[in-house]
Amino acid sequence: MFVFDSGDVYLALIAGAILSLFYTEKTGVLPAGLVVPGYIAMLFTFPVSIAVVFMISFLTYFIVMKFVGRFTILYGRRKFTAMLTVAIILSIGFDYLFPHFSPPHIVSGLMAIGVIVPGLIANTIQKQGVIPTTLSTLLLSCATFGVVMIASFI
Repeated sequence: MFVFDSGDVYLALIAGAILSLFYTEKTGVLPAGLVVPGYIAMLFTFPVSIAVVFMISFLTYFIVMKFVGRFTILYGRRKFTAMLTVAIILSIGFDYLFPHFSPPHIVSGLMAIGVIVPGLIANTIQKQGVIPTTLSTLLLSCATFGVVMIASFI
């Protein structure tokens, strides 16, 4: 099993951001934020954690669009803030209720990134839909994981 060390973490985040930038420029499809593919790539050895991240993302999107949107006008920063806030609350709740299924914190400093990733994914789902967001994010996460694996052998 591949274990990320601190150098690999930086490489994953940088490679994910660069690959995301090129992918978005070529296709026009957003992969749920620049840091998301790098973070998901670090979870590839924990597939249940990837499923948890996407489950929280889909639930966040549903809650914000179907419930929060009924009580306030959501647009721009307000919508983005609602997505992040709901995702963080759901992530904390899930970590508390199901600690064995929570995404591992590869490096303690990444805990903050881990709790905002579902909000970033949910926000992008709202902009361009479930399928393009999910597929592009997973594709770029695979590519980022490949870059990190190749770099670890060099």
